[in-house]
Amino acid sequence: MSEAFYYREDYYLLPDTFDSVDALKAHLKELPSTIMVSRLTENHGIKSIIQKGICIAPYFYSEYGFPKSQLVIEDIEDIYSVDVTLLSQSEYNKRLREVVLSFCPGCYRYKPLSNRVQSLNGHFEEIALNSVCFYRQERKPTPRVFREMLHSFGGMAHHFDPAAENTEQALDFIDRSLYLKYKHGEKRPNQSVLKVECLPNFFSEQLTASLSEYIEKHLYFTEFRLSYEPVNSVTKEQIETMLMPKKSGSFQKECKKYGVSVACMQFDAGSTGKVKRSIEPLLYHDYARLVYEEDGALYFLLMDQCSFIKAMHFRSPFLQSCNSKIEIHDQYGKQTYAISFDMVREDI
Repeated sequence: MSEAFYYREDYYLLPDTFDSVDALKAHLKELPSTIMVSRLTENHGIKSIIQKGICIAPYFYSEYGFPKSQLVIEDIEDIYSVDVTLLSQSEYNKRLREVVLSFCPGCYRYKPLSNRVQSLNGHFEEIALNSVCFYRQERKPTPRVFREMLHSFGGMAHHFDPAAENTEQALDFIDRSLYLKYKHGEKRPNQSVLKVECLPNFFSEQLTASLSEYIEKHLYFTEFRLSYEPVNSVTKEQIETMLMPKKSGSFQKECKKYGVSVACMQFDAGSTGKVKRSIEPLLYHDYARLVYEEDGALYFLLMDQCSFIKAMHFRSPFLQSCNSKIEIHDQYGKQTYAISFDMVREDI
């Protein structure tokens, strides 16, 4: 085990000139301060039929080199000491095989391993060496994932540009791709904007807003745009009402239909700004939508639940320091995690 440090969504080896992270912090008297560091990465980008170079923190590879760069430290409070384990690819493969054989049976996505290294493919990015898995599936059918459906919508739009379609065709394209229906839609001839009227519920309004933003951000090749009335502000009372046990049947049905879930992340008061800054890239890339916030809590509509939880795990050094936990309500029920490298379930 080696002492490293986490700073603003990246892991770094402790420079040789310091014997501890505390010593590094003591050295940084004037800020901002620039230091030369070696970055630890979960993906070395090795292109091979045999999976190589992908790992999950806090387990990293020792044999592919460590990219060196100058790191500007702006706030010492954002430096978190973390113990990492450095392994060769063969050592990692051996430990991963042991974890998979002991943990993965019982998952519907699991296929028995062969003696070939290639049979580990797919596991490298899904399960950590401490048996924390983000994608285990114990029920059928495979749950939908709204973010994946968004990407499919974008891919299909390359071939069937909704800007060139009439109202009915554009509405049908959205329905078939994302299961979103509307009270009314209108797209005037020779115009690229589809104006829709959302159904009066949380999912229709929030997912329409997400779709519109996705089109604006990523579908640069088309003039198609989605117009809708501004989404009503979500209140805490609305969320709590939606999550009441007596409404679980209809709520879970909507989650299953769209491939989404609702989550509340709680943490120490006063940490809200830093938590929001940390998860901002996840919001931009459509893993989740922030629907309500207050000091010490953020509420999300998760559009890729498994990947979002994995991203919380990656941020463990920071999120654990502010006593973060996340409560997720999905098509199966409720699950609560204390955010750490162990991602301990608190509702079991």
